[in-house]
Amino acid sequence: MRIGIIGTTGFIGSALARAANARGHEVTAFTRQPGLSLPGFRETRLVAATGPAIDATGLDAVVNLAGESVLARWTASKKQRIRESRIALTSRIVDSFKLNEERPQILINASGTGAYGHRGDEVLTESSSRGSGFLADVCTDWEAAAKRAESIGLRVVLLRTGMVLGKESGAWPLLKRIFRFGIGGRLGNGKQWMSWIHLDDEVGLIIHALEHPTITGPINLVSPNCVTNADFTRAVARAVHRPAIIPAPTFALRLVLGEQAGMLLDSQRVEPKLALTSGYQFRHPGLTEALASLL
Repeated sequence: MRIGIIGTTGFIGSALARAANARGHEVTAFTRQPGLSLPGFRETRLVAATGPAIDATGLDAVVNLAGESVLARWTASKKQRIRESRIALTSRIVDSFKLNEERPQILINASGTGAYGHRGDEVLTESSSRGSGFLADVCTDWEAAAKRAESIGLRVVLLRTGMVLGKESGAWPLLKRIFRFGIGGRLGNGKQWMSWIHLDDEVGLIIHALEHPTITGPINLVSPNCVTNADFTRAVARAVHRPAIIPAPTFALRLVLGEQAGMLLDSQRVEPKLALTSGYQFRHPGLTEALASLL
């Protein structure tokens, strides 16, 4: 399969390119940097700043992973960049497809478990209703922009990804440093559910979605073993052989982070129902083993 990846230099995009190459697929990198040479890619194409976003001629599928980081305090300008880098770019990508008779058959588009909002102990599957809040609104509009490609015959898959754990980037390197300094601890009351996934399974599920034509619409990219924040904290502490004795109170998180604190305190007990029913075999289903592999 000929696959174009937007967001190729990112944490997930670069790992996806390596895994796709290993499966025998041909991978094209889309980048905003003219003349950028990236190893492991068949070719490099530009993401245009204006007009049609991409030229997808000759590709069977496009995987769009681009988006402004949600880390850092959510000022008004930061929130605007988060929205535009996702929704506006995805809309332009779909518009690019509409301009060409030769277009890909598949659009795999990033989204997030933030679509479900704060849901307490409720078990969430792909058929669960959307939630409320800033991230839920962003994900809803982002997915709607991608689903416009269905009207021109593309199969659209929406990647509702949880917290991705990988060796080199993402949440794990920061968590490891914090806990090794002995300053790790639960967040708030620790009862909120955390949906996580190992990077190997993140890219494995994206390739699984590419290769299985029955998969369409949202798919939860999370481990089948969701844990509470308190359990997650204890598992990290055990993995790095440090105590977890300094909790971060809810009021302090909201004072320091403002609206962004919801990312740490909202409870999302997400289940990868579609991944399991479609036959995907998780490489790292349990948190203890997943953390050991990262060390």
